[in-house]
Amino acid sequence: MVWKWIMEWAGLFAIVGLGLYARKWRRTASERLFRYALASDRKEDREELAGRAVMAGDRSARLLYALNSPELFDKARPMRPFLFGKIPCIFAGYYFAQRYEDWLRTEQADFVRDVYAFKDGEEDCREYFSRMFRMLFPEGGMTAVFMPCSTARRYYKRFGGIAAFLENEGYARSGLYLIRITEDRESKHTVSCRSAVDTNNYVMSTELRGKRVVICDDLLTTGDSLFDYVRNLERCGAEVAGAVFLARTFLVPPSSGIRWVVWKRRLAAWAGGKR
Repeated sequence: MVWKWIMEWAGLFAIVGLGLYARKWRRTASERLFRYALASDRKEDREELAGRAVMAGDRSARLLYALNSPELFDKARPMRPFLFGKIPCIFAGYYFAQRYEDWLRTEQADFVRDVYAFKDGEEDCREYFSRMFRMLFPEGGMTAVFMPCSTARRYYKRFGGIAAFLENEGYARSGLYLIRITEDRESKHTVSCRSAVDTNNYVMSTELRGKRVVICDDLLTTGDSLFDYVRNLERCGAEVAGAVFLARTFLVPPSSGIRWVVWKRRLAAWAGGKR
């Protein structure tokens, strides 16, 4: 009887020990897969390694997977026209918050630097805008208007170069001077509550009446500023034909949603491989 009792407890301890060992091995494997994924600069390799790490239970790998493949979590795609509300839009690539800069591939980090250079007026990013205009408005005949900035100096510095390029190359007439910044306001990027910033620091020219306009801006995030601007343009009698953005801010999805996408794609790959 005693030996039976001892054997039962020994078996139980063995099972628990094996479970703890397997858990430790799984955690070690997931951490290594995550490190390998972060060290890889090739999109396909990082997606594969990060996906395996997610399946092995690594939480950090979920964020890495989403940052590496943002198009899997967004209905829109870079350089493809889409409707935002009822507004035809297009963007060139994804912008990621600064806290993620160490998680980005070289290609992604380079594009984010282009976005910052455009915002600072150091680059006009004409190669991106020319492609987007050809895709969204191949017929031309538009007037490009630009999203008001926090100061007049920032507005003209940011958009002056691309406005001149679009007009000189025949993509759109410049409407840069149809919007006048009347006073400085705090930038939305420097405050914790974006909706608390008063954006009505500009006036619109009556020359907008009857014009078919396309809005140009650096970033599309929530879309609140875009919709407000569209309403104001329409009040002035302009017809808003669409909007062109250098980048779309990537909003990280819930962790559970990332895990679901990873497993769904892996199961689909397995099912496809069996056929």
